[in-house]
Amino acid sequence: MLILHCEDSLEGIFTAIYDAFVYKKQMKQPYRDDIEIAMGEGCLTLFAEEQEVVVDAEKVEKTVRTIQSRLGFRDYQTIVSALCHFAEDRASIVLGYLVRAFAVGHSVMDHLADPFVMRMMELDRKVANEADKMRGFLRFREVYSGAESVLLAEIEPKCNLVPLMMDHFSDRFPDENFILYDENRNLAAVHEAGHRCVLVSGEQLQIPQGHMDYFAVLWKQYFATMEIRERHNEQCQNHLLPKWYRKYMTEWN
Repeated sequence: MLILHCEDSLEGIFTAIYDAFVYKKQMKQPYRDDIEIAMGEGCLTLFAEEQEVVVDAEKVEKTVRTIQSRLGFRDYQTIVSALCHFAEDRASIVLGYLVRAFAVGHSVMDHLADPFVMRMMELDRKVANEADKMRGFLRFREVYSGAESVLLAEIEPKCNLVPLMMDHFSDRFPDENFILYDENRNLAAVHEAGHRCVLVSGEQLQIPQGHMDYFAVLWKQYFATMEIRERHNEQCQNHLLPKWYRKYMTEWN
């Protein structure tokens, strides 16, 4: 058994996947599930060889290119979606799925009895459902960075949604400066008008602060006045809009 410890990021996991396949090729055991990928600092495991994985941009590019060329862009998107889940075993699941997918091709998705394939589908479905809701529930507010105004949206999702949503909002607001900030992961997608989004994390982040803007006030007033109080249904409301989504929604604050 080999355990690869990598950085808890898409780049770290793709680097570990590359190293895992190199190891399998050297051992000439491509179809055995004898490798696990652990993110961050893990505990020592008895009777297992452990290796640290350092992020390597070249390995990441080769891994992404191989997945897209052999499985297609749609399968690649499914893999990225699964890796954005919060499950601790997501990297090992994706590795096991890729071992099978490279062996049988696109028909791997028909092997629902395989635990790796089934788990991949579960991870992807969970992330896709949360991302779909978050695109609708996300609220931007206007803040100021120096003399310029910036649209800021703060979220605290369970899954890592910023990499999945940034292109959606970049396409919708191509001429706006905006920041999509995940407070749980200290990760942000920063969009400059006329450019594509870039991911920024850690100490590089400087989130501007600002007061409630005019449109936020209008939105709160609209929300308060349009409700039909006689038809207020708290249970139905909580089902359609769970409370943990509401922290940064303008109309609830």
